[in-house]
Amino acid sequence: MRASPYTLASRRAGLDTVPATGDWVAVTDDPDEGVAIVGVVPRWSAIARKDPDERVTVEQVLAANVDVFAVVCGLDRSLVQNRVERMLSVAWESGALPVVVLTKADLAADLAVVVREAREVAGVGVSVHVTSARSGEGIDELRALLLPTRTLAVIGPSGAGKSTLVNGIVGTDVQSTGPVREADGRGRHTTTTRDLVRVPTGGVLLDTPGLRSLPLWDGASGVASTFADIEEVAAGCRFRDCRHEHEPACAVRAAVASGALAPRRLESFHKLHRELAALELRQDERARREASRRFGRMTRDIGKQKPGRDRR
Repeated sequence: MRASPYTLASRRAGLDTVPATGDWVAVTDDPDEGVAIVGVVPRWSAIARKDPDERVTVEQVLAANVDVFAVVCGLDRSLVQNRVERMLSVAWESGALPVVVLTKADLAADLAVVVREAREVAGVGVSVHVTSARSGEGIDELRALLLPTRTLAVIGPSGAGKSTLVNGIVGTDVQSTGPVREADGRGRHTTTTRDLVRVPTGGVLLDTPGLRSLPLWDGASGVASTFADIEEVAAGCRFRDCRHEHEPACAVRAAVASGALAPRRLESFHKLHRELAALELRQDERARREASRRFGRMTRDIGKQKPGRDRR
């Protein structure tokens, strides 16, 4: 069965995997202790980020077993291309099929321009869907992505219109919605939990709260897929391990200089790779400390043994 909020609140002791919304789990129903999760089915995809708490370096799974990952952007504000690239990197890394969904098309200042920008950022293999809850534009296209066995997750900042989009696809108001703040155009976190919603025509939608941050977690392949254009140009660099910074005969920097590649795009590429490098260092440091603690426990246990024990 699929994990529900009630199931996820059950006992988790002894599980190798902490259940997340979208997981398939095995449960027991004890008359005295209630419902408890006793096993989690291996995931075929997982949307994950580094825990935003800077004091820890651990993975936080936002959703599991997602087939289609919808990066949602509201057109009542400017398109933040760097944010879209970050979300696409997480989407590609998750194992789900990413799509970009532009909501509130009726509020766009210049729809043609923003759609072109979104398609440039999305790249090859990522479809861009323009929608409007007011007119119903694009809703049937998204509904068509939901086969009876598919789960589509919507992710994006507060106020992007994710819950309104879910209501439009379902055909009725199953999720609460609210207006954005006029002062800064931000949402009010109307959705505070990750919810699985059945679609009458087939499939399941996974609505998520607005994300304030999306730190990468083990996303090297996701970044490579998001910046496939840079990876393609990089094949012409003199050095195989070229970082596209100061190395001679760098095809990527040459493409930027000629105007074939946008400088902003390369800057975003570098930023995400620097973040991954810093994360790797923190993970290595955490692993080193854990190994040191294990060694310390082992030496203490040896020291507690009585002299002469097990000796002949």
